[in-house]
Amino acid sequence: MAVNEVARVYAGALLEIAREKNILQRVEDELAVLSALVVEDGDFGMFCETPNISADSKKEFIEKVFKNSFSEEMINFLKVLIDNNRLNEIRSINEAFHQMLDEENGRLRVVITGIEAFDRALVDKIKDALAKKFKKEILIEEKIDKSILGGIIIRIGDLIIDGSLIKDLNNIRRNLLSSKIRSGAAYED
Repeated sequence: MAVNEVARVYAGALLEIAREKNILQRVEDELAVLSALVVEDGDFGMFCETPNISADSKKEFIEKVFKNSFSEEMINFLKVLIDNNRLNEIRSINEAFHQMLDEENGRLRVVITGIEAFDRALVDKIKDALAKKFKKEILIEEKIDKSILGGIIIRIGDLIIDGSLIKDLNNIRRNLLSSKIRSGAAYED
């Protein structure tokens, strides 16, 4: 997901507050929980997106639901998002927050996709190769997608290295169709 400038501004403010209060890890964890909740709980996601719910009702709900589990700073941050009609930006803010932390800490997040769980040796080999190339700590997230049929896809930010079988088959198909059209054109005179 591409992070917009609004998300970066809010993430930067939250990062600054978390540092000042020395609760960086807690805020990072709470923001990740909220982001996951938006995705996994359809009702909460709708709550964040719906403009028809008054700001006061949203604040009251946030206070009741998260008061005992989230820091005061996070609850206040959510209230600011509500006041500015930005509660629907939680996922983007979470991503921007992690990007900022990763930049500061010399980390690089990499997503590897295959048709089944990866062998630890392969993951370690990929991790080591990328660490040498980018000179950063590599954090790997593994995904399974049977639709790629085989091979592996590596995503590093906006860079995608697609070594999937489905990509190869699509390239072969495109080349065959292209050559059929060219050979058909040769016989048209």
